[in-house]
Parts: sequence; structure tokens; C-alpha cells
Amino acid sequence: MTLPDENILRFHTVGRMFASGMETFRVTSRKDGRSVAIPIESGFTLAQHLFIAGALKGRPLCSGAGRCGLCQVEFATRAPKPLPEETERISPARLLAGWRLACKHPPVPDAEVFADCAADEMMTTLPEPCAGDARAYLGIDLGTTSIEWRFVRDGLTAQGSLYNPQLGAGSEIMSRLALARTPSGARALKNAVAGAVRAIVSALPCLPQRICLAGNTAMTYLALGLDVSGLAAAPYRVDWPGREVARLSADLPGIYIPPLVAPFVGADVCCGLLDLERRADAPNPPWLLADLGTNAEFALVLPSGEVLVASVPMGPALEGVGMSQGRLAGPSVAAAFEIVPSGLAPVFFGGGRDGELRGISGTGYLSLAAKLRRLGVVEESGRFAKAPISPLAAKILEGLQDDGGERCLHIGDVALYASDVEALLKVKAAFCVAVTLLLDHAGLCFTSLSEMSLAGALGAHVNGSELEVLGFFPPGGAAKIRAVGNASLAGACLAAQDDEARQWLAGLSGRVTQIDVAAAPDFQRLYLEAMSFAP
Repeated sequence: MTLPDENILRFHTVGRMFASGMETFRVTSRKDGRSVAIPIESGFTLAQHLFIAGALKGRPLCSGAGRCGLCQVEFATRAPKPLPEETERISPARLLAGWRLACKHPPVPDAEVFADCAADEMMTTLPEPCAGDARAYLGIDLGTTSIEWRFVRDGLTAQGSLYNPQLGAGSEIMSRLALARTPSGARALKNAVAGAVRAIVSALPCLPQRICLAGNTAMTYLALGLDVSGLAAAPYRVDWPGREVARLSADLPGIYIPPLVAPFVGADVCCGLLDLERRADAPNPPWLLADLGTNAEFALVLPSGEVLVASVPMGPALEGVGMSQGRLAGPSVAAAFEIVPSGLAPVFFGGGRDGELRGISGTGYLSLAAKLRRLGVVEESGRFAKAPISPLAAKILEGLQDDGGERCLHIGDVALYASDVEALLKVKAAFCVAVTLLLDHAGLCFTSLSEMSLAGALGAHVNGSELEVLGFFPPGGAAKIRAVGNASLAGACLAAQDDEARQWLAGLSGRVTQIDVAAAPDFQRLYLEAMSFAP
């Protein structure tokens, strides 16, 4: 079965979908010269408009801060005045030629923008269905930033990951929910996930008929094109609870969606609980699952069988997104740092210590901050130290300079900006507030837990002692930390293959109680108090 990519179809048809009299700008294909008029929706960036049109090739990884430079587009006419962020990211020659950052500007009425797409680009061929339904299955973990998958057939496993193509609409959930409230935005977001799943299955030897998609509630609604009005503004609500088979598109098999138990706690956490409960070394209640990414989701399992859940936005820093040198995990990306006589040195994914540094993952940034805290280079407040406490700290602080009005520490190939440290502090504060309020509601303290299971972006590479240095939990708390990898994906695979696992998940819904962290009277006070690297 061969289908044209929806993005390409959308690029050539979106010009017919706007009301007469709306302001528009034009997008012209650099490859074949075709051009369409794009209606301008107030409140959305040029990057988001190009995403809807299927004409955004770059993946903005900086939350619209203008720091990654990955959403550059060329204006053929009416280029807006360059912003300071653009003079730092784009060469003078390209600025003069009309190149700008799409995330930093609204569309310019009557302007023309070049795009790199054409009608005959990107055809997706799906394989034939797998023979023997029960022998092949596919689990998919739908994250805000990345999509991870695992395919199993006859005991043989293939797995991989890719960027979530919805990144073009914004790196956090709320910007996507706002876009999804427009019909064209909802279609674009839905088609982006469907296209990613097609890309996954097109590389498989056969098309599995048993597929499970695990994502938080908002990501699931966006993927299915459901009405997001209950998630886009308070008071939040879940209008469709999952627990059944749904379709991403007509050409793909039905996909099982596990329970969506709260507005921002969904199938990913439920699948994580399923995986951990089924492990031979399953923790004893009370224990806490923390699935940490752009949106952090928590599940506190109590001896009574009740499960308290909560969520809190943490921003994309743990995914390596939005940071000055942030990248998703991969080759040449620092997963951690170690102290060496010359200062600090990166440790790459796979354990390598030599090679070109092309970026730092979220865990790499946490490791870097922890090492600098140990050395006294970064103070408890998050500021760079003025008085070094050791010769090595003094040597490292020689790299401290002002960069565009912001303090920046250069250590070899590494650059750590004050805003990077602030992003990590926000992650730490959100984590601490959510854990504190959950434990308080249950009448427990951190020492009452048998285990804290860390999944998500930290689940495979986290170092508990480094999180302790950064104040994520009390002194000695690292002993209770267990990195459990991508438990959501493991649970999705169980739910894809096993009807009993789906029955367990269905029963979980009745045991869950949501704790609304953001509505807690003490939230603001606790958050501000936690905005330091103190325990």
C-alpha cells in the first residue's frame, strides 16, 4: 500500500482552506516552484504556520527561544527586521539574503517564504500484514519530544527512536494544545504522528496487527485528533478515557490505547506501572514511579492498592531540548561528565571518552551541574561562584565570561549559560514540589518509600548520587533510587501482546486518585523554596 505523505498533500491544498478576506502569506516550493497562499491565524508563529502547511523542514529544539537555529527559513520578500537572537545564529550574508528564525516571528502578510518540499516527495509503503497475529506485536512510547518503539516477532526484537514530528508545532504540550484548537492545526498534529507510525512500520518486515500506543493523555488526544478543549484550559477533564482500540488513520491497523486516568497522566504511566508490577524484582508498596520528561508524571503506589497520580510541566530540558548545546541522546552527545586534572571531560553515550562533542543530553546537563556543584563552581543558588574554593575550581572559572548580556562558562568544548542552570533549577523545583505534595497527601515522608523508580528521559542513564547533589531528594536518598529504563515502552509491549495485561490495565483505572499539584494552596511557595540546589 503506497500513500503520499499528508504533509505534502497539505502543502498543496491548504491554500484552498481559508475564508475569503483573511490575510495570507505565500509559501513557494524551492524544488518545483509551486506556491500556495497560507491563511494567517493570530497568535501563532511562522514556524507553526509552516508546520500546518507541511513546509517546515527543521525541528525547533529550543522552545521558540531562538537558540538552536534549526527553524531557519528564507524570505523572498518582506523579510522582517533581524532580532538579536538571529544575529547570533545566522551569518550576516544569510541575514542579508532574507533568512530568519521561523519561531521568532509571526507570519508577515503578503510575504513570500521558500520551503523545501514538493508533491512527489516522501512516499510511504506499508508492508504486508504479519502472518500469525499473536506472533508479532509493536509497542510505541509517544513522548512529547521523541517516539520510541519496539517490534517483536518470534522472539526476535527490533527497536529504535525518532523525533516526534510535532516538534514543529512547539516543544511543549500547551503550545500544541493551543494549535489543536484550530481545525487545520488539529489535522496537522494528528497527521504528524500517523506519518511517524507509518515510517516505523514501513521499515518492519511485516505489518503487526497488535499495536499499543502509550503516551500521556494530551499527547494521545493530539495523535487521535480528539477534541482537546478539556485539556487546553482549566478546569481540566478527560472526555475519552482510552482502554480500547482506536485508529490513527484508515490505512493503519487498530491501535490499543491504555487507560488515560487523568488530564496529564495517561497510558505511559499506566504501562510503566504494568511493567514494574510484573518484574521479578517488583518494588513493595509504598513506592513511587517518576516518569520524567517534558511533562513529569508520578504514581505513588500505596499498600492499600490505591495509586495517587500527579503531573507537573518541567519543560524540555531533560530531553536536552531548549538548552544552549542540548541534543537528544545519540553519538557524539555527552551523557555525563567526569572530573579530570584539566577540569571536566564529557562521557559519550556508549561510554566513549574521545571524539567530537556535538551536544549534551538532559542527563549530561544534570551530570555537568552536579560536578560543578561538587567543585564549588556553581553555588547552591545556581549562580556561578565568585570565590573559588580550590585551584581546579579557579581554573574552570577562568572560562566565565559575558555572552550577549548573559553569564556563560566555557569549559573546553562545553558552554554552560546561566539560563541553562535556571532551566535545571526549574526541573528540580517542579520535581520536588510534585513529590512533596504526593507524599503529604498520603501522610508519608521520603524515607517511607521502599523505592523511587525513575523512568522516562532519566530512566536509562540517571545517576542517583548526582541528583542528590542537586537537591532532588534528601541526603541519603540516592540509596532509594532505581533507574528502570523506558518502563512505558516495556509496558506497551506487554499490552500489545497480552490480553491479560489489558485486563490489568482496565482494573488500574478504578484504583487511581489524581492529586492536582498546580491547584495546591502551597504550590507557589513550595516551588520558590525549591528553586535552589538545596535538598
